Amino acid sequence: MWLQTIAIILPRVQDHFDVPDKWIGTLSSSLFAGMTVGAFFWGSYSDTKGRKLPYTMTLAITSLFGLLSSFAFNFTSLCFTLFFLGFGVGGNMPTDGALYLEFLPQEYHYLLTFMSVFFSFGAVLASIVGYLILPDFSCPEDGSACDVGTQNNGWRIMLFTASCLTILMLILRSVWLKLPETPKFLMSQDRANETIIVLQDIAKINGGHVQISRSELPTRRESTIVFKTSDDIERDDEEEEDDGNEMNKILPSSDNNNNNNDDDDKKEDEIKAIKLLLSPKWRLTTLLIWSIWTFTSIAYTMFNVFLPKFLETLGFEGEAVPTRRQVYWDYMIYSFAGVPGSVIASYLIETRLGRKGTMSISAFGSAIALFLFSIINTRVTMVLSSSSVSFLATLLYAVIYGYTPEVFDTTVRGTAVGTSSGLGRIAGIISPIVTGILLTINTSLPLYISVIGFTIVGLCVMLLPYETRK
Repeated sequence: MWLQTIAIILPRVQDHFDVPDKWIGTLSSSLFAGMTVGAFFWGSYSDTKGRKLPYTMTLAITSLFGLLSSFAFNFTSLCFTLFFLGFGVGGNMPTDGALYLEFLPQEYHYLLTFMSVFFSFGAVLASIVGYLILPDFSCPEDGSACDVGTQNNGWRIMLFTASCLTILMLILRSVWLKLPETPKFLMSQDRANETIIVLQDIAKINGGHVQISRSELPTRRESTIVFKTSDDIERDDEEEEDDGNEMNKILPSSDNNNNNNDDDDKKEDEIKAIKLLLSPKWRLTTLLIWSIWTFTSIAYTMFNVFLPKFLETLGFEGEAVPTRRQVYWDYMIYSFAGVPGSVIASYLIETRLGRKGTMSISAFGSAIALFLFSIINTRVTMVLSSSSVSFLATLLYAVIYGYTPEVFDTTVRGTAVGTSSGLGRIAGIISPIVTGILLTINTSLPLYISVIGFTIVGLCVMLLPYETRK
């Protein structure tokens, strides 16, 4: 929701603060910068301190700075508040993904991919709000004099509305959707008593009862094996000799369990998790996953940030330049087209295509759709091609979002997702600024780079060593 909101208000903010084309991308870059820091910080935090606090704290931070951003008095202050808003948004994804996955049995892991449909719902909601608010609360389209203080406050209303919706989500999480710490994390920390309590509570909620003793629970080291998928076990058999030595060097021992709350131990665990990701067992997977997140972010961000402004200046031979209401209507269609992507992705990943096949098709398909968009000559083909990009890119993101935490072990899952997401955010920081500069040279350049980016993603997916479908 927030990413789409910023993309939609970008032209109106540019009018309000009279920002040049080559610098307006700083608005989105500020958000992505915060998301980068948030993804790294909260991803590492969730692996060392647990998922429970970030589950609500990330939304609280997002709500607070969302409200403050709607009262920004200049472009700098708006970018500043959006940075801290991004800190909350960026931390929410790795935390929620790890928490949700660790409460699901293996046979229901596909639901993590389905959950990404709410990204599309958020984008659609932002597009609807933009369609209803911005045309009537923005500067006149005829170029006449505009008092931005009184006539151009639609973008402020949008930010305030998105903040109120986030506050509502925070209340629901705090009151109705309260979740305990995940048993998998507790066991990985040798917190046996808390693990037993959580498992008994889960059984009680589901109408059952379990009686577990400490001796029945695996130790911290053993828990990394107990919660592996069949694919994990197969990978371990293939690499048993190298990985066994690496794990002994990297994983912290249970003797240090009493010091887990110390800052030094936290930093040490974070470093060990990164080293484990780059160990022989995980190196290829980690580098490819990082590349997939990075180039997907570059390709999609350049197109998504570029699209609203492009639509406002778009004119085809024999057709009038569209009004803002028409532009926001087209953008709303673009957002709606993404909704089926997540739903269909959750089905395709359980077919013979699996995770890798679905990601490959969606990545190469996005590249083709973007190429067609670059050679369009009518508004109808523009809507069809942009909608195809929205559908395929959403499908791609849905599978990436589910595959990343699924392919890694519990001990490094939060760090793997956090670093992957963080690298995607770094690409997101650079992409809007580069897009603004490229637009001053040629309006088609961002499209060509996006085509190349999605093509690279497709190739990286084909090189992934593991398919996580059972």
